Amino acid sequence: MPLSRYRAVFFDVGGTLLKVHPSVGTVYAGEARAFGYTGSAEALDAGFRAQWKATGGIESLDGQSGRAVEKRFWKDLVEKVFEPSGGLENFDEYFDRVYSLFQKKDSWRVFEDVARSRIFERLKARGVVLGVISNWDSRLPETLKNLGLADHFDFILASTVVGSAKPNPRIFAQAIAMSRVQPGEACHIGDEVATDIEGAAAAGIDAILVDRDNRHPVAQAPRVRSFMDLVDGSP
Repeated sequence: MPLSRYRAVFFDVGGTLLKVHPSVGTVYAGEARAFGYTGSAEALDAGFRAQWKATGGIESLDGQSGRAVEKRFWKDLVEKVFEPSGGLENFDEYFDRVYSLFQKKDSWRVFEDVARSRIFERLKARGVVLGVISNWDSRLPETLKNLGLADHFDFILASTVVGSAKPNPRIFAQAIAMSRVQPGEACHIGDEVATDIEGAAAAGIDAILVDRDNRHPVAQAPRVRSFMDLVDGSP
């Protein structure tokens, strides 16, 4: 197993372990019809991507924490997604509904290769400490629980709870402290170069890039196309 020399392994969540199902725009649109939205799910997908890029994503909250901070971030973002279509009736009620949906199982899917690899069980059998380091909000533990993943991890670090977002090395340092290992004994697995790979490197942690769609063909970090590449040949 490529991970055999590590005493602790950390995982990113979105794009690494989970993907939105069917898509952000589809989830948004499904609830928005009752609040006057008549446009397409595809338009909302495009709007979400544009707003995520414009805000800098949830990592823009680096240094901030708390439920009020994270909820304000999401409410502002979702409201801007609907602005081109004229907004929604009773937006506050709509937002509360859609916000709760993204904590539930039906809005997410575990990547097939993650489940098939049985990577958590394999690492746990060797006594490896498993943790989550994710730019996410306080809903993360419950979301992972609803998907049957939470019990695999010794700890779950969500950026808006910690008050530090990748690539800030502070969130990685907290994972190292909780694992009681040295940085060189840990590896972080994620799908983004800037936040996962460069962030881990800044904290002295090895990292592996999961690149299922070949988005980063010239990435300098060790790169795999599937979680199966991380367990191939191991018992």
